[in-house]
Amino acid sequence: MTEQEKAEKFVSKAPPLNQSERDAINALFPAYIFRRTKTSEIWTTCCHKHMTVEDKDMMVRTPEQDFLLVMWEPHQREPKNHFQEEPKPTVQCPFCGRMAIVKELGRCGGRDNLSRYRRAVVLRWYRGALWARAYDCGKHYSRDKGYQLTGEPNCYLVGVYRFKPGLAEAAARYCWGDYPFQCIERQDGPLTKGRWHIPNPFNANAEYGVGYSVVGLDEVQKSPFRYCLAEEAEQKFTKFLHFLTACCFYPRQIEMLMKAGMSDVVRDLAERGVKHAAVINWDEENPAKAFRLNRQDLKTFLGTNRDIQIIELHKQLKGRVPLAECAGWLSRNLNIKGTFQAAKKWNLAPERLMRYLDGNVGCAQYGGLRDLSAALRYWEDYVAAAEAMGYQLHRENVLLPKNLGAAHDEATMQHRERLEQEHQAAQRERNQQLAAKQREKDRLMAAAYAERRAKLEKKYSFSMDGYVIRIPESGEEILNEGRQLKHCVGGYANRHMEGKTTILFMRKENHPDTPWLTIEMSGNALIQIHGYRNEGLYTAEGRIAPDPREAYREFLDTWLDWIRRGSKRDKDGKPKLPKRKKGAAA
Repeated sequence: MTEQEKAEKFVSKAPPLNQSERDAINALFPAYIFRRTKTSEIWTTCCHKHMTVEDKDMMVRTPEQDFLLVMWEPHQREPKNHFQEEPKPTVQCPFCGRMAIVKELGRCGGRDNLSRYRRAVVLRWYRGALWARAYDCGKHYSRDKGYQLTGEPNCYLVGVYRFKPGLAEAAARYCWGDYPFQCIERQDGPLTKGRWHIPNPFNANAEYGVGYSVVGLDEVQKSPFRYCLAEEAEQKFTKFLHFLTACCFYPRQIEMLMKAGMSDVVRDLAERGVKHAAVINWDEENPAKAFRLNRQDLKTFLGTNRDIQIIELHKQLKGRVPLAECAGWLSRNLNIKGTFQAAKKWNLAPERLMRYLDGNVGCAQYGGLRDLSAALRYWEDYVAAAEAMGYQLHRENVLLPKNLGAAHDEATMQHRERLEQEHQAAQRERNQQLAAKQREKDRLMAAAYAERRAKLEKKYSFSMDGYVIRIPESGEEILNEGRQLKHCVGGYANRHMEGKTTILFMRKENHPDTPWLTIEMSGNALIQIHGYRNEGLYTAEGRIAPDPREAYREFLDTWLDWIRRGSKRDKDGKPKLPKRKKGAAA
């Protein structure tokens, strides 16, 4: 027999749904009362009834005025999006008394938006075992698909589980749709390696979540697990089937823990596979011996909040610290892992460090340390600063100062001052490096510009009629030009030095170093020429100062024509100009 055939045979042995179970599943869905006012008809989804006001036989237990209340109740609209609240039940069903939502059929459209899905695990004690059947359930009221308003939910079986002492079995579908059950998973021994072999029932479509509702909890009372407080577990746990699996192997221990108010330990076992084996002996059925504590310690533990970490801490400290003191530390939010790591790092006994921290709770200068976890962080801040400052931390009175608050403030202040000095020194070094890089960049740029300036001198340098065109000697001279003439040429300094544009100075021949007019060239074309404040502001009357292009047109035209002709010079380096016609102005 193949694994698939075995699984199908196992599933066939499970009890089918009976009517009471179907009714319980139906109760998981919202209850609607559909009505048609014109014909005085109502349909109930909670008890599957259909009647009119004339159907007196169906109203044996319900006064006629209850029916009229349903007819008068306003229609409740469905939300348009998930940000709006779902409608709430407002009226009692005339038949079963359940609170329901009233819907007028004429205002429900196609009713596709009323479809709902639920997941249910149905329990039943059957043939000497507790069976659990997992169903994907849906309820629809679509007008186009022919669903009945009073119909029952569609239940699709996706998993079958059987629990009995010493054995848990399961068969589940591993793909969504009409796929067969593939194989049987068995848990025939206690938990090992922190993993249960029983699968979750809804893994096939886990993208929709894995939560489910449990139906038939009272059936657990017929099983050997009746004392394990399954009702409480169903409310607190998310993996109820794993709880039942644990009950197959540890019923007495689970009963003891649940009744002792330690359901968190049972949850760790069922949902995470954590046994807390250092504290609890799961093979011991005697509650007095399961915790491995003497009578007095057990009595002390039962007098606390019964947090399992109390015993775990007591065991970690090899019994050197009384349970009552461990409970007190945990009530003050002791960081167990962090404290043990810090104690190991500094070669301290953990209980020594814990008692020291406990004695310094509230020592902080501003607001106090609220708990042991905050005290640990505060002490670690002190130790980090003290180590950086070279304190002799091998001495216990330095490692654990009597006044932690004062020691912390002094060490952190010294450390902060040193860090500030180091930061300033590093900043100075960075500034020096940046300055050196800038000087090297300026040197390279100056060397490259010296070669380019010689070419610019040859092409643009010019003098005539008391005016000269000269080339800037450096970027600083361009900046100075902009500062004195109050215009924006300073922003062109780097572009000129890098060869992206060309800036020239037009000066008077008898004052060649005094800023006067500034020119921007692109090859042989004059882009712009401006003087002080760009010749002033434009007003309704025009410019305040004349346009240099017009005022010095003859000089500029001659210079530009000379450039276009190739910037020819005589043997003395002076520009070779065409001869002027007789009668032309000098």
